[in-house]
Amino acid sequence: MGRKPVKKWITVFGVIATAFSLVGCGSLESGDAAVSPVPSSSETITETEPVTEGETLAEAEPADEQREQNKILIAYFTWAENAADTSGIDAVTSASVQAPGNVAQMATWIQQETGGDLFSVKVEEPYSADYGECLDRAADEKAEDARPVLVETVPDMADYDTVFLGFPNWWYSAPMPVFSFLEENDLDGKKVVLFCSHGTGGLASSVKDISAVLPDSEIEINVLGVYRDDIPECQETIRNWLEEIGY
Repeated sequence: MGRKPVKKWITVFGVIATAFSLVGCGSLESGDAAVSPVPSSSETITETEPVTEGETLAEAEPADEQREQNKILIAYFTWAENAADTSGIDAVTSASVQAPGNVAQMATWIQQETGGDLFSVKVEEPYSADYGECLDRAADEKAEDARPVLVETVPDMADYDTVFLGFPNWWYSAPMPVFSFLEENDLDGKKVVLFCSHGTGGLASSVKDISAVLPDSEIEINVLGVYRDDIPECQETIRNWLEEIGY
């Protein structure tokens, strides 16, 4: 089956989206919740190291050996796995709260390519499956700089060298449970690779906000942001992005 072209995909570290009013004064924005602020600009910054003189591709380490030496965790937060009850939600108008969830789908495709371990960031107090109610709670949590209590931490975080971290754009940043995860799990000295589902506002301030709480981590500058409507067809985009950043 042919793939449709992906319209908006990789967004870099420097994207800043201006806040617009929606339902009072802001919005949840992601493949996990629909919004429509003005689109932000996007570009791709990717640098790869060429094979040095005298080195051949055959001499490179096999992928399996690289994976053994670089253990990967793919942690993600998605509304669909943090909603209290989705049984009465219309699957067409609220597709993003239906399993598996847009960020979870992205994480699964990353796992298939990298062989990493999946970890779903889940809160003890689920969010409402109703968009408006979830919107209001997310706004309150951001205003209070809250740290929602999570169900669990990663028991063997010290074993991982690289952490892929996925999230939706909520209120022009990452959801507050993502910051709970970052504070409850020690990522010092690890490489952190970010991926995000979003509406037309792109990554907004999410990368900047996450980087601020990870001063001792190595943040990959090539951040993947995928527009919510493109999620079902973005597997090839994810594969290309992983190749660009060396995975």
